[in-house]
Amino acid sequence: MSSFHPTTIDIAKLAGVSQSAVSMILNHPDDAPFTAETISKVLKAAEKLGYKKRRRAVRSPFSFPKDTILIMCPVLSNPYYSSLVQAIEQTAFAKGYSTVTCSTYRDIGREQKILSRFAHGGLCGIVFTFIPQSCELVEELNQTIPVVVIGDRNTSIGVDTVEIDSIRSGELVAEHLLKLGHTNIAFLSTALNEQNAVRLKRLEGIRQFYRRFCPEGNILVSSETDSSEDDLQDPMIEQNIGFRLMKNILDHKKITAVIAVNDMVAYGAITSIIQAGFSVPKDYSVCGFDNIFASQFPQIFLTTVEHFILEKGHNAMNILDERIRSGKYQSESITRVEYQPRLIIRKSTGKPRI
Repeated sequence: MSSFHPTTIDIAKLAGVSQSAVSMILNHPDDAPFTAETISKVLKAAEKLGYKKRRRAVRSPFSFPKDTILIMCPVLSNPYYSSLVQAIEQTAFAKGYSTVTCSTYRDIGREQKILSRFAHGGLCGIVFTFIPQSCELVEELNQTIPVVVIGDRNTSIGVDTVEIDSIRSGELVAEHLLKLGHTNIAFLSTALNEQNAVRLKRLEGIRQFYRRFCPEGNILVSSETDSSEDDLQDPMIEQNIGFRLMKNILDHKKITAVIAVNDMVAYGAITSIIQAGFSVPKDYSVCGFDNIFASQFPQIFLTTVEHFILEKGHNAMNILDERIRSGKYQSESITRVEYQPRLIIRKSTGKPRI
């Protein structure tokens, strides 16, 4: 007798879909949010392989009101995301929708679990405030539930998107510092990996500009890996990482300017500089990205890049509303709206110390 026990991975390979889609379809075959063709492929593959689903406790049926929008975000502790969520909600409420917001803490398992649990509950649309890690699953969901992603123009995903050019953002900051005379700089970041592509794109833009216009310059990259659990347990994680990374940068005497991966990390770097007895920008120039609301406060006045947080949120919800009202869930064309980043120069940058 064969000892082969097929799994959802085996079914996914045979059906040509993601494992997450298989799990959702097998658990909710009658109301899975996929096309009839996709559901049929999965069920036939499961039957062909002789897959037997484990018995599970019967759950009470769960469903959202038919006007519900799911908003997915990594964290709410960073004002970038909380402001983005609020902008989406403003437009959603004005158009008669209800909203539910879920945080993934940048964990792909949590992301897939939320989609698996909620996507079959009667949602009328989903907005991602970040580039999802489960791109294939999201593209499949988009065939039956309208999805809009707020992300980066350099990352390809087959759904409607509202974008910013993160490489260009990096170039803007690099150009500003180079014009001031900074040739030795540091880039401070939370985890730098493919799961956080926007961070890598910002660094790429900085490096590209310096390679082209200041090949003799030096860019020291310093990052600290933060886990999903860190994001969940410590609302101050980004500032704390910025503080710790800057503390180490102070040992590199040639460095005169620091670019933080976002404004929150920049705040931590500024605190570290001041606590060490130095000043901004006399001793160190500091830049960030996103232009969250606190960056304009007189005590901070951070030079940063405008990423049009509120405008992106409003626009994403408008696109989603058009898709919902048209009834074309599997759109023949993809809408891409791009905002051009803009440098906001404030008092945290100046000429390098002598």
